[in-house]
Amino acid sequence: MKDRLLGRVIADRYRLESRLGVGGMGAVYRARHLLIDRVVAIKILQPERRGEEHFRAWFLREARAANRINHANIVDISDFGETEDGLAYLVMELLVGDALSNLIARGPMPLDDTLDIMEQATAALARAHDLGVVHRDIKPDNIHLINRAGRKNFVKVIDFGLARLSQDGRLAAKGAVFGTPEYMSPEQARGEDATPLSDLYSLGVIMFEMLTGKLPFTARDRDSFIEAHKHSTPMVAIETNPDIDRSVSDTVAMLLEKDPNRRFRDAHHFVEKLKSLQRRVAPVSAPWIIAAQNSDPRRERDNSGLISTVGMAGIGISDIAAWALKATVFGRMVATSYPGGAGPAQVMKAIESIWRLAAASTRLDGELQAEAKRNERLLTRSKEFTAQVGRRIEDLSRAKSKLKREIAAASIDLERLRSEYSRADEELRSARDIITSIDKGRDEMSAPLRDAYEKAGAMAARRQARSEAVAKVEAKITKWKEEAARIDSQLEEYHQQMDRHSSAIDDDLGAGRRRLAAKVKERETYSRKLGESADYLKTHFKGKPECEDLFRELNDLDRTSVLIEPPPSIVV
Repeated sequence: MKDRLLGRVIADRYRLESRLGVGGMGAVYRARHLLIDRVVAIKILQPERRGEEHFRAWFLREARAANRINHANIVDISDFGETEDGLAYLVMELLVGDALSNLIARGPMPLDDTLDIMEQATAALARAHDLGVVHRDIKPDNIHLINRAGRKNFVKVIDFGLARLSQDGRLAAKGAVFGTPEYMSPEQARGEDATPLSDLYSLGVIMFEMLTGKLPFTARDRDSFIEAHKHSTPMVAIETNPDIDRSVSDTVAMLLEKDPNRRFRDAHHFVEKLKSLQRRVAPVSAPWIIAAQNSDPRRERDNSGLISTVGMAGIGISDIAAWALKATVFGRMVATSYPGGAGPAQVMKAIESIWRLAAASTRLDGELQAEAKRNERLLTRSKEFTAQVGRRIEDLSRAKSKLKREIAAASIDLERLRSEYSRADEELRSARDIITSIDKGRDEMSAPLRDAYEKAGAMAARRQARSEAVAKVEAKITKWKEEAARIDSQLEEYHQQMDRHSSAIDDDLGAGRRRLAAKVKERETYSRKLGESADYLKTHFKGKPECEDLFRELNDLDRTSVLIEPPPSIVV
């Protein structure tokens, strides 16, 4: 069945050229930006679901969530909105590569590739979690691998369609189960809200599958997988693939703990573990390849990694310049067909209209370019700001993660020291009771009394030592908690800065996109009127033998006129 959206122009800028795939919430299309002739990918909410408000809200939130994160390992989203007839869409970079699921399907993956891909994906999720975004549907299909500047297996995490902003958690019905059953955390399977630790569990399932070529649970259908995640014990990676290092297998097992509190404390914690494993057990293997082996000279890559197809059809003259040349050809038709060079009034009016509209279109193209560059500057400043603030938030969150782990470890030591202090105190009281119970009237020091004094002295010294140790650990914990509180205060300020900045940029970009849309409609009007004038003149001169060569020139102009692409850095 033919997709009725193919060929449609979305938001006056993006023409849908082919459908790349269909997901649970929408379809993804290859599209071309008509203003700058750039190839992009567009996800469009399934038309039959556009009336379901909660799905539309989830869908549009994907763009806000991904843009808020602004991480190299997360797909870049440049535009989003709704059409006049209610189609929700988002525009993203077109990724040329392969889904991780296709690599896994070939069998167990090498350890160095597994750790490298896991480290990149986890780093991306760490940034997302720092900014209050939980993916909720991490699976191999949502981890895309591309070649970036010669680096193989460069990770792009995609599809934040089910992502939950921590400050906006009322879009899902209570108890609703979302996600992909094979990779769903136990808490999600129970209908509970997903947390950052839920994403780590899903990474554990993926890592198990990468290393063994199998899932950690055997199930027949969706319900069986959900029950397995809730209740079954996962298989052990090293028992499924004996070639796996024990420490790697233990790492996977920790990710797959049913109790979230028994997993890694957060994504930063897991990244540290992955880097440690890379240093210790993974063979040395550079993730770089010679890009020229797979290069296509017809393709150009801009700074964001977006693939465009500039030059694949050959660069021709611009359509505006072509209209000026067409007006000249029509003028020559008049001179050829009418001695003296003055044709009928309607013919001369049509030629004058083409000249006037071509000049107006040239002016309008300049305004479009100026507006495009203004939007580019806004987007560039926005990305620079969010990247800078995001890195600061990430650095602070990493420090806070380490503090929390140090506090947790010190708290365990503190409980042990307090327990030892209590035992020493109890034994000291017991020794003192023995001393007081012995007859003090005797002149000689009896052996039991001497033993009691020695024990009392030893217990007093031990109790004092444990008391001092407890005080030192308590002081350290207090200091770390104060430092964590300061970090929380800084994080709150950065989050507020991000929110204020995002709101202001959204307003400015929205206004710029509305101005662009108005100018595009104006240009469409000019194009329509130019076409009408040209059609009239073609009809008028059709069949005149003296104009046959000139008609061939017109046909050549129609074939060679294309929009010339501005510099590839321009983003609209």
